[in-house]
Amino acid sequence: YSKDDILTLGITNQRETTIAWDKFNGEPLHPAISWNDIRTDSTVDAILAKVPDRNKNYLKNISGLPISPYFSALKMRWLKDNIKAVRRASRDKRLLFGTVDSWIVWNLTGGPHGGLHITDVTNASRTLLMNLETLNWDPMLC
Repeated sequence: YSKDDILTLGITNQRETTIAWDKFNGEPLHPAISWNDIRTDSTVDAILAKVPDRNKNYLKNISGLPISPYFSALKMRWLKDNIKAVRRASRDKRLLFGTVDSWIVWNLTGGPHGGLHITDVTNASRTLLMNLETLNWDPMLC
C-alpha cells in the first residue's frame, strides 16, 4: 500500500492534554500537561481574581466552559508563565501549542517542514478559547 491508497484517517486523543512545541525543530518545550493538573490552580485563581464575583462561569456564555484548570488555555498560560523555554519560544515567535490531535496532525503532515497546525471544532471547543456562536477562536479569550 502507498499513501495514495489512504482515503481518510481518524485520530483519537485526550482533548485536554496540552503540548507546547517549537515550530522550527518540532521539539516539545515541556512534557505535556494533562487533564486536571493542579499546577494550573494558581493560574485559575489569577483569572478568577479579574472577573466579577470570582464567578467561574463568567466565560461560559462565550466558550461554554467554566474557568477551570481542566482546559488547555489555562495550561498554556501556566506554561508561558512558568517555563522559560515556552516563554522564550513565544517571544521568538516559534511557539506552537495544542491538544494531542493538533500535535499528531502537525507531525503527520510534515512537522517543521510545512506541517498543518490545525484542530477541529470538537477539540477546539474544549480549549476555553473558542467562541461557540462563531465556531472561531475568540480574540478576547485568546
